[in-house]
Amino acid sequence: MASRVAGEDLGVRLQRLWKGTLYVGVAAGYALLVALLFVQHGWRPALLALFFIGVSQFLRYIASDVDRIGWNLANESGLAEGAAGASDTARYQSRLLVLLVGLVQLLNLALTVQAFVLAGSGRAAATFIGLAFVEAVYWQIRNVNRRVAFEQASYGLRDRGLLRDGPEAVRPAAQVRASRLEKRLDRLKTMAEEGRISEKAYRKARDRYRVQSVMDAEEDSTDEAS
Repeated sequence: MASRVAGEDLGVRLQRLWKGTLYVGVAAGYALLVALLFVQHGWRPALLALFFIGVSQFLRYIASDVDRIGWNLANESGLAEGAAGASDTARYQSRLLVLLVGLVQLLNLALTVQAFVLAGSGRAAATFIGLAFVEAVYWQIRNVNRRVAFEQASYGLRDRGLLRDGPEAVRPAAQVRASRLEKRLDRLKTMAEEGRISEKAYRKARDRYRVQSVMDAEEDSTDEAS
């Protein structure tokens, strides 16, 4: 039973690491585009491209939160189907998400047009293919978000709140640990209620996880003090 829960946690962690890898890939692609513009055409085209990319990332930041709201609307029991205002909220969420995604695509189009003006159709085609690849990566990130319930990306570092990746900003380690503990205990409680484990086994595992959480918190306090 405990090994099954631990396996699920490891699976979530691997998905979060994959999400972090995808973000690194996107950042590298954008950095390469700006660097090529700077080397081949000077700082003004590079600065304009950086502006387009920066605005698109802010829009993606908002769109990710809107997407998370839509995911919650579809999954949370608190907004059951047919509840007052739920359908109107869902429609508004969908329209806002479409608007934001459309604006991002307009900025991608602006980058493609810039490449055409500066270097012709060949460079424009290459830019279009690169941006299409970035969109495919973001679609993969969206799928990962649903598999990990929109938990933050992981970069193989301790969660100290030093990195940010949009709405899934890395939280302090204590908050992350508390959130994971609650999810783990909820899964165990559900298994006990369904009769998949005994009540005694549930209480034993619950106490063990809580003791381990306290010990981990004390270790973090010691590390920060030193």
